[in-house]
Amino acid sequence: MKMFKVNIAVVVGLLIFTTKASAEVEVDRDVRYGMHERNVMDVYWDTEYKNAPIVFAIHGGAFKNGSKAYCNKDMQNLYMAKGCIVVSPNYRLKKQGTTITVGDCTLDIAMAVAYIQANARKYGGDPSKIVSTGASAGGYLSAQIAYKKNWDWPADAKYKPKKLNIVGWFGNSPYLPRHVMNNVVVKDPPGFMMYGGKREPPATPAQQGHDMQSTLNQKKIWSKMVYIDTLGHVPGKRVLFSPVSRDKETYEAFNQFLEMVCYGKGKPKGGDVIDVKKK
Repeated sequence: MKMFKVNIAVVVGLLIFTTKASAEVEVDRDVRYGMHERNVMDVYWDTEYKNAPIVFAIHGGAFKNGSKAYCNKDMQNLYMAKGCIVVSPNYRLKKQGTTITVGDCTLDIAMAVAYIQANARKYGGDPSKIVSTGASAGGYLSAQIAYKKNWDWPADAKYKPKKLNIVGWFGNSPYLPRHVMNNVVVKDPPGFMMYGGKREPPATPAQQGHDMQSTLNQKKIWSKMVYIDTLGHVPGKRVLFSPVSRDKETYEAFNQFLEMVCYGKGKPKGGDVIDVKKK
């Protein structure tokens, strides 16, 4: 009888090991969501995922440059450690000699989100839990995805949802003109934003973050801002994503934010500013 019990234990252990070993991180590259050559995205997911939240990581580049390669390994690791699928899209760019507008860039990202909403189950995702994130111009696009209410879908769009299922927004030095803030209404998604200090370019002063936080606070929407006076544009790579240089308080606050919006866990303090002292 004792030998039988030992054998059962061994078998169970092997089954657990086999299950863990069989789980893999998959990458589906250049998934097409629209007709333009830049309407493609990369999707990162774990084969064990089931009803996983989905994070969009949107590149910046003044709407003229950049690519989905912005979503580096540190970024992927942070989000996937929280059990999230990660999506990094390309979008049309305002190159010289083209008629592309910022509105076109925004619509492209909206179509990418619509595609993932319709196909989330393929990746083990929950189409009702999407977090919109981005840096600089990508921060603008991520905020539009989070707070814009009405979409004029193009005739050739395959998916035309009435609503984009955004549950949280993060901007890394996001460009936030007043019309973005004017989109915010009561019960909109919580927002987490981060800015550098005097070295931020004129288009993305930290004051935009303070103004956005004030807007969210007025609507009784949870918010958190991180300010790093000694750093410049898009400080998130150093302060949040890099395991070597990240700020502990910022990292813990961001994890609490993800727990809240992705899984409904906890009620972290909001409406405040984390003042990071970095050399």
